[in-house]
This record gives sequence, C-alpha cells and structure tokens, in this order.
Amino acid sequence: MSNWNSYFWKSLWKGGLLSIAIGIGVLTLVYTEKFTNQLRLQENKRIELWGDAISVIVNSDETSDLTMATRIIELNTSIPLILTDDKNKILTYRNLSVKDTSSSFIKKELKKMIAYSEPIVVNLSPGVNQFIYRNESISLKRLRFFPRFLLGIIGLYVFLAYLAFSRARKTEQDLVWNGMAKETAHQLGTPLSALFGWTTILEEEGVNSSALREIKKDLERLQTVAFRFSKIGSAIEPNPIDILVLLTQTSEYLQRRSPKSLRIEIEALNEVPKINIEPVLIGWVIENLVRNAIDSMDGKGVVNISLGVLESSIYIDISDSGKGVNSNDRRAIFKPGYTTKSRGWGLGLSLAKRIIETSHGGKLYLLNSQLDKGSVFRIELNSI
Repeated sequence: MSNWNSYFWKSLWKGGLLSIAIGIGVLTLVYTEKFTNQLRLQENKRIELWGDAISVIVNSDETSDLTMATRIIELNTSIPLILTDDKNKILTYRNLSVKDTSSSFIKKELKKMIAYSEPIVVNLSPGVNQFIYRNESISLKRLRFFPRFLLGIIGLYVFLAYLAFSRARKTEQDLVWNGMAKETAHQLGTPLSALFGWTTILEEEGVNSSALREIKKDLERLQTVAFRFSKIGSAIEPNPIDILVLLTQTSEYLQRRSPKSLRIEIEALNEVPKINIEPVLIGWVIENLVRNAIDSMDGKGVVNISLGVLESSIYIDISDSGKGVNSNDRRAIFKPGYTTKSRGWGLGLSLAKRIIETSHGGKLYLLNSQLDKGSVFRIELNSI
C-alpha cells in the first residue's frame, strides 16, 4: 500500500505541475485576448472617425476647413479597410498587407472584411451612403499571435528539457542497475565457490549422497542466479534457441517446486521458429512472470503458457486466473520498487522489462487483466 501511496503522490505532484503550467498558459491567452479586444474597439472608433472625416470632406464647401479631416485620413497607416458604395462597388482601399492590387484580390479581401464585422456607414447626403469595411491591423494580429507563439516555444523547450532529463535519469538508473547486479553476482561468487568446496569434502567423508545431490542442485541454482545478475548490463551474445525447449525446462523446474494444487501448462499454437536470445536471461523473465502468476493464485489453479507466431516475431502469453491488476496499478507495475506484496523489492517486472526491451529489442506488456479473473502478460521477441 505504501508503494501505491508513493506512486499516487508522485502522479499527483506531476499532475499539479502540469495543471499550473496549463493554467498559466490559459491565463496568458485570456489576458491577451481581452487586451486585443480592447485594441480592436479602439481601432473601430478610429475607423468611425475616419468615416466621419470622409463625410466632412464630401459635404464641404469652399469655406470649410478640412485640415483636421485630412489629417485623420492620413494618420490611418495600419488598419486595412475598403470603402464601397451602397451596391458594394469598391471605391477605394488602404493598408492592404500585400502588393497585389488586382480587382480579384481586392474582392477576396472585401469578403474577408464583410465576414469580420459589420460595416461603418458613412452618410454623404440623405439617401446616399457609403460603407467602410475593415480588418484587424497587422500589429493587432501580431499581438494576438505572439502569446501563442511564445507559449509554443516555452512548451517545446520544456518538452526537450523533459526528454533530456528523462534520458539522463534513465542513464543514471542503468548505471545503478548494472552496478548493483554485477556487485550482487560478485558477492555471491565467493560463498558459492566455498560451498562447492565443502560439498567435495563432505563427499570424501562419506556423507549421504542423496542429500549432497540436492545440495548441489540448489548450489547450481544459486550459481545460475549469480550468472544472471552478471549478464545484466553486459553485451549479450544471442544464440539460435528453440524457445519451446526453454519454456519446457523452466516450467518443469517451477512445477517441481510448486504445490500439487497448481499446474503449469504449455500450449504451442503453431510451429515456432528459433529465435536469437540469451537463454539465461529469457529464462529468468519467464520464471519471474510464472512465479508472479503462482503468487496471484495463492498456489492454486493453472498457469497457462501460450506460444505462437506473429508477422515477424513470436509471442509468449503467460496467463493466470488470479487476483488481476486494477486500473490504478497497470501504469506502475513495471516501475522499479513498485510491489503489492508484503515482501519483495518490486524489481522483478522492472528487470524483466529491461531484459526483453533493452537487451533483446522485444516487448513486454500486460495484455489484459480483470480483477478476480486473472491477467495475461505478453512477451514479443523477434524471430530469426
């Protein structure tokens, strides 16, 4: 339960940071949108003033002072607009963002402006009106785009930093894992050599041979375990292996050491080709998955090992009828240190996944699981 709490709080912490980042992004966009809307209203007022200036100029006489009106018209150097008559005939335009001034282009721009907002009416005389259509200025468009661009750059930076951090952390974990495994193999080697020496002495002294044979079997088993640890992190030397033979040997070994109420069955669905693997490490993975299946059924029932062929690989399904894996645990079961057992380090599935995916380029995943109905773990390995 403590492992689940640790994983829960870690996930909650990550989710909290992500929520804060999303919140900052949303607030930035909301504030920018509010600010640009205010600028848009100001631009509308400027266009209305521009229309009033046109009306003043059109309705002026020789004594009228047009200095202010002409100055207002001249000051608009950024807001795109098109002036039309009451039949949408284009009379003039200003500040279009491109040099193309063909009639077809101007008409396309007019359609965009008509869709953008309602026109501003310019009253020339009773019954005679002109209409000003406009769009956002280039500055306003850039201001609206800038926070999105900035957030995109920040997001990309955070993503790349996360990848770099994850890679560095994974490299560090690899060094720790490999160092721990090799040190374990080294530490086991010395007492194993001594124990083998003692069995030789006991044989010479005439100790019961059947007991010695069993002791030697367990010592050989310990030697195999030490050899497995020594292989972790080392460059493997794969050999063409008949995987069915390896599965049979592993299941027979586990069957002899399991309660009579439990059976391990192997089902080969097709003729399976040989595969290039390191048999000691793959045997370890199979053993680990089968032991987990036995534990989940409390030593009662059937563990089924199915072997078959996919397009360019073989698969091994290890299924049980045990407790199953709940939805909260499925993302965490392969993480180092995660376990639901009262005893255990929570390293078995993590090591198994590393052996299959890192050392052999295959896949190990939980194919399906239902609470109180069982689980199926699948291994995929490339065929020769």
